[in-house]
Amino acid sequence: MGSDAKNLMSDGNVQIVKTGEVIGATQLTEGELIVEAGGRAENTVVTGAGWLKVATGGIAKCTQYGNNGTLSVSDGAIATDIVQSEGGAISLSTLATVNGRHPEGEFSVDKGYACGLLLENGGNLRVLEGHRAEKIILDQEGGLLVNGTTSAVVVDEGGELLVYPGGEACNCEINQGGVFMLAGKASDTLLAGGTMNNLGGEDSDTIVENGAIYRLGDGWSSALQFR
Repeated sequence: MGSDAKNLMSDGNVQIVKTGEVIGATQLTEGELIVEAGGRAENTVVTGAGWLKVATGGIAKCTQYGNNGTLSVSDGAIATDIVQSEGGAISLSTLATVNGRHPEGEFSVDKGYACGLLLENGGNLRVLEGHRAEKIILDQEGGLLVNGTTSAVVVDEGGELLVYPGGEACNCEINQGGVFMLAGKASDTLLAGGTMNNLGGEDSDTIVENGAIYRLGDGWSSALQFR
């Protein structure tokens, strides 16, 4: 990951960008850079134990993160022109505004709609009630927490999809090593080697194959197919 950074943060300290302040060209390898409301961070590169936190009302532009670096975007915060590389983590809800790209394609979150995110290494997206997410990839401890609706989610090894009461998921694929925890509703799930736990939810037209594990606890299921 290349950088033209002029500021280096590698001492584990915390730096705060306050209202009216702008910080640019920062290499963040350890410690935290917090962008408060009215503050702005540009051209930040986050790796290692680095953590860029954009608080409500803060703005981050042209952030690069990977190799265990983390970008956290609070509700009402903005992060645009993001470049996510291997090993990076992003944490946010559908009340944030973000856009960027990763090795699998482009992604965005805007006005309660999220599309195309790659969540791994502890990264997570919280889909709030009345909001929607689709085409999300979960891998290596990535998490999708759904109180709204979601579709076309792919859960790979180490990823976890959680649908809470009132939440809904459709057309999701759970691969080897992936986990689906259901307390809401799900339809047309392909359980292709992973694990699905129905914990008081409702699922329909679930397909179980490739040695996958399906557990029906206090939930309800219809048209369940084993192949």
